[in-house]
Amino acid sequence: MLGEHDDPVERVRGLTRGADDFVTRPFAYDELLARMRAVLRRSGAYAPSERIEVGEIEIVQPSRIVRVTGESVVLAAKEYELLVALAAEPERVFTKEELLRGVWGFRSLGRTRTLDSHASRLRRKLSQHSAVEYVVNVWGVGYRLVQPTV
Repeated sequence: MLGEHDDPVERVRGLTRGADDFVTRPFAYDELLARMRAVLRRSGAYAPSERIEVGEIEIVQPSRIVRVTGESVVLAAKEYELLVALAAEPERVFTKEELLRGVWGFRSLGRTRTLDSHASRLRRKLSQHSAVEYVVNVWGVGYRLVQPTV
């Protein structure tokens, strides 16, 4: 539940009426996401997979291993985090702001080429082992991992 004020009466009322958590404004976006994931984990609805497979890409999260067509791909830390973020919903277009906030933790979203350069390097490394074009740029919006299946 999101509330306007840090009023204990309002918090108790919300929790009594069935809310699992209470966050007051202003709130940190990352904290809100973490609290939402915690509630989903407790409910059993969210269990992050240790292995993600998208097309020819395999990501083994506990060991941070990435394979494309069975071949290991060495990624820098932020390239790996970008890949995991995109692989969570491979056909979804993530805005640049979402990726900069989620992967880099940027608060102020001024003009930066950080995301573009990391996406380019990630695309290049993945394409060394596959003819599929992964890390698709959606002009003026952001990135997705794969083209949608029609």
